[in-house]
Amino acid sequence: MGTIKTRSILIDVARRLFAAKGVENTTMNDIAVAAQKGRRTLYTYFKSKDEVYSAVIETELFQLAHKLQEELQKSQNPAEKLINYIYVRMDYIQEVVQRNGNLNASFFSNIHLVEKVRHKLDLQERKMLEKILIEGNARNMFNVKNTKFAAAILQCSLKGWEVPFIRGELSQLSSPENKKAFSDFLLCGLTEINLMAE
Repeated sequence: MGTIKTRSILIDVARRLFAAKGVENTTMNDIAVAAQKGRRTLYTYFKSKDEVYSAVIETELFQLAHKLQEELQKSQNPAEKLINYIYVRMDYIQEVVQRNGNLNASFFSNIHLVEKVRHKLDLQERKMLEKILIEGNARNMFNVKNTKFAAAILQCSLKGWEVPFIRGELSQLSSPENKKAFSDFLLCGLTEINLMAE
């Protein structure tokens, strides 16, 4: 079995154990046994449970980045692309939360580790959002003077919505009338407000 496949199996088994038992209640031995691998094999790939946990988060973030890149490739106007991007992002986060059960508590208790792991995605996401804003400016749909700054604000805002979304406080955003109101609110800001000129 290839090293990439073995690593993927270990990550998937760990994710399921973390979701079922919680990170704190899962041992490296539990992961090795559930994956039907020896402890030595597990330690060949990961030095500690924190490394396994980081790999689980990285895998989820990689899948999110892939979904967001797919959304960017769709032939939509920039306004639709931005709104759909946001909804795809939030829907995926909700899917991850539902799939991962007890892992959610660890997500909040290990927020510093999560932030460290997701830094690369944050930078990627800012570039994706900036690309949408630049396209919107070029098509006279947006009026954003500093697209890099605006993308950073959008990305930080999206991260800020994650916890309320996970807790169900923003579930009303999914209704068609609220989606329209949200779209109008966001797009009005992008067409009316000039964010700090470069």
